[in-house]
Amino acid sequence: MTPASAVRYPTRGQRLLVAALVGLASAAVAFALIGRPGYDSDFYHFWWAARITLSGGDPYALPTPGPLNPGNLHFLYPYPAALLLLPFAKTSLALGGALFVGSGSAAAAWAISRDGWYRLPIFLSAPFLLTLSLGQWSSWIVAAALTPALAPFLVAKPNVGLAAWFARPSRTAVYVGLATLVVSLLVRPTWPADWLPMLTGRDEKFIPLLRPGGFLLLSALLSWRTPEGRLLAAMSVVPQALFFYDQLVLWLIPKTLRQSILLSLWSVVAFIAWDRLLRPGDLYVQKGVPYAYSQYFAALAIVLYNWRKSRGAAPPPADHPSVSDRIG
Repeated sequence: MTPASAVRYPTRGQRLLVAALVGLASAAVAFALIGRPGYDSDFYHFWWAARITLSGGDPYALPTPGPLNPGNLHFLYPYPAALLLLPFAKTSLALGGALFVGSGSAAAAWAISRDGWYRLPIFLSAPFLLTLSLGQWSSWIVAAALTPALAPFLVAKPNVGLAAWFARPSRTAVYVGLATLVVSLLVRPTWPADWLPMLTGRDEKFIPLLRPGGFLLLSALLSWRTPEGRLLAAMSVVPQALFFYDQLVLWLIPKTLRQSILLSLWSVVAFIAWDRLLRPGDLYVQKGVPYAYSQYFAALAIVLYNWRKSRGAAPPPADHPSVSDRIG
């Protein structure tokens, strides 16, 4: 058992450098992917809602316009999401997506490096690639799960955000989240009534617990005293897109570099298998469901392995607190 005093954590300067590099690289990739001609990224909906909000309009009134919305979808997120995107509203679509995803990736890199570098393989995972390509919120959710001051991003995507908060409950996050809701209601008091009808009939959202074999995910509750066990259990019961990106928060479950690498490798193999087995005319998001769902069982194996290992470990001497004690 290594004494906590002997553990060397990354310095603030090292963390800032890594966060900056991750943010810049992510922004460059997102700019290229989101800026593809005719590409209907998810970020387009957030960006357009922010532009409508900035002009004083109602982002829920009409579907997002134009050929980049072939499904004729409305804005499907709580009003705080549109408010958070206001800094990007006057940019081009590609630049706004790059700035949004790049800053979220930098925030995630800063947050996950607090107690070491072992979580960095998250940036080599299939969920992270889809986050870059679609301009999704997932990096911000990872950062907010570890940083209570970023709770507005949990409010912006409340299904995954609630699961992330449940893993590491924080009063500060509750206060910040409530303040975010109050501000949004002061700006547009009617938004909950405008938003909630948009959620009905969303057949592309799935609850992992209700998928084949999903009941096995409840075994994560054996480790309910740990953030990792709570996170997996909570994520298994919230509706979400089973298209990789919503599952990025599961990369907070590994406790070692090897576990992080294995989880990322599993996701990449699943992603490649989905891509290779697609056929012309397939509904590619729906076809991706079983492959993205498989990530839950890889994460479950890690949770149960760590739970069993912790049960067999001898408690540390009283004068040598464990690393987890020092962090927690």
